Amino acid sequence: MLFLGISTYGQNRAINFKTASLKEALNMAKEQHKMIFIDCFTTWCIPCKQMEANVFTQDSVADFYNKNFINIKVDMEKGEGPALKKMFTVEAYPSYLIVDAEGKIRNKFVGGMSAKDFIMNAKKGLGTSEEARLNAMYESGDRSPEFMRNYIRHKIKVMEISKAKQLNVEFMATLTPEQKASPENWFLFGQNRYTMYLSDLFSPNFKYLADHWQDFAAKNTKDSVDNKLSSVYRQIASWTLNGFYAKVKPYDKATYEMYKTQIKKTEMPDKKQLLVMMDIAMAAGEKNITKVTDLFIKHLASFSEENRHILFDYYTFARTIKGYEFPKIEALSDEISKSSSNPYLVKQFKSLKERYAPKAN
Repeated sequence: MLFLGISTYGQNRAINFKTASLKEALNMAKEQHKMIFIDCFTTWCIPCKQMEANVFTQDSVADFYNKNFINIKVDMEKGEGPALKKMFTVEAYPSYLIVDAEGKIRNKFVGGMSAKDFIMNAKKGLGTSEEARLNAMYESGDRSPEFMRNYIRHKIKVMEISKAKQLNVEFMATLTPEQKASPENWFLFGQNRYTMYLSDLFSPNFKYLADHWQDFAAKNTKDSVDNKLSSVYRQIASWTLNGFYAKVKPYDKATYEMYKTQIKKTEMPDKKQLLVMMDIAMAAGEKNITKVTDLFIKHLASFSEENRHILFDYYTFARTIKGYEFPKIEALSDEISKSSSNPYLVKQFKSLKERYAPKAN
């Protein structure tokens, strides 16, 4: 405990941030033969505040950064912040940049981290970092498949999502259908940590996968393809019910008919369930709560437990219907109690039944 107290409170130095614009910092960097460290922050970013309070104030960090860099802080929403945000593709906070005296990024690292990692990332900027190496290779014209895969992964790592998406489109345009479906490129389409950036329900990669699933099943595994497709169609139903879908794209019946056509062409084990879920989503898109409820009551017994999970979004949807008093909640709750093994789902609808069933009767 004594050691912890000393390590926590025995610090008395902090990173010395200059009150300077980027242009002024570049001039100082040239004069002093240093690089520039830029703390890209926002006032609402909690990890930004935590780093400032707990890492920037450690002696080892302060000594290293003050010795090697011209340090500046830039609010990405004020002053020159928006321009620098665009210039350096800053899309997550906190983002940290090591920039040379010519204004070129030498390293970029994102998010909260330990003092040790914070210093390590800065040291990479003083040498040849992965960021600088990959950027240079791309600028020199390297578009080989292995490089493009690595570059896309790296841009996601540093949260340059818009750049990663642009690179994905560029890469896809160079590949044959056979190459797109190869195991090496499955990470661009499959269910993994890159899904939300490259192959979510609104992405061109998902549409391509849905239209060419047999190519992917032949080169990867059918189970992995089925699982990916099923998860996205389930998400479509869920997001339509809870309203997230409409925040990205207004409801359009033709789009949902396209989803149904895609599903019909697959061989997913839960194909019939997903078609019903699309009918539920379409009814939700049309604000037809009666049809949504009836479809759930009729079909939820045949749903897998995973697919029944969209019932959690039913209440959210129902609350958007002004004056709705859940007239069929007793039948719906009873069906869930008989069919579901999820105690949280059963409990939620029993609670709704206790609250609204007396009114319905």
